[in-house]
Amino acid sequence: MRKTSFWGLAVVMSVFAAFSLGSGSSEPTSTESVKIESDNSASGKSDGTSDSSSDKNEDNSKADSEGDVQYEITDTSFEYYTNSIGSIEYYGYVEITNTGSCNIYLKDATFDLEDDNEHLLQSDSFISSAPSVIKPGEKGYFYNGLGSNLIDDGVSLDNGINLVPQIKVMKATGEPTRFEVTDTELREGNYGSPKVTGRIVNDTTEDVGYLYINVIFYDANGKVLAITGTSVTDLTAGGKTSFECDAMFANENASMSSIADYKVIAEETYMQF
Repeated sequence: MRKTSFWGLAVVMSVFAAFSLGSGSSEPTSTESVKIESDNSASGKSDGTSDSSSDKNEDNSKADSEGDVQYEITDTSFEYYTNSIGSIEYYGYVEITNTGSCNIYLKDATFDLEDDNEHLLQSDSFISSAPSVIKPGEKGYFYNGLGSNLIDDGVSLDNGINLVPQIKVMKATGEPTRFEVTDTELREGNYGSPKVTGRIVNDTTEDVGYLYINVIFYDANGKVLAITGTSVTDLTAGGKTSFECDAMFANENASMSSIADYKVIAEETYMQF
């Protein structure tokens, strides 16, 4: 069994971009833009934080033309800050709650950064989902991580900065297998960032070529602090493998002292078109 880095996942995803690992679908896709404003964006500071909840959107409940896919945007967050080497990082997520009766596939998202005049400053399409499919009543997330967490050096914050995610969801035609996670532990990594270790158990009769593992960190109020992930390959039927998932490239505010709880989701890689 071998583990694959975040960049390894990017390569695999690009290779399979022309193929569907689901059952194939021509289901309509629901698309939405959500503006997440920064509290002190007008000042141009690089340590701004913002949380935007569902009451800032006039209509967060969405449905496709057949009325099958129904969801609400129940939480959003956007933070930016200067890191230890002087670069500006940002972190954001969109929380989606499945309020309908069918499974929803979190197809993809793009995170646009705009100034206060809605001028496009930067656009990042390397956005992750956690998990890829959410069942009725479940919550899922689009979030940025390593590879889409730096604000370009040439971007000026003088006229503010806001996150405008473009999200796409659709009715899921399949359901990825989720695997049992055991022996988990939250501890501090070598560079001071939170790290979760554990094991994935394949209690099915099928070998699994590629799994993705997401870790969601929560504060004492149950609000999401950060989301991060890693990947595992070649998990044989009846076997188990270990993993480590570090929050080093997630939200800087996710520290050992601020994390009250965490959730690990391990699922087979799933794509649908």
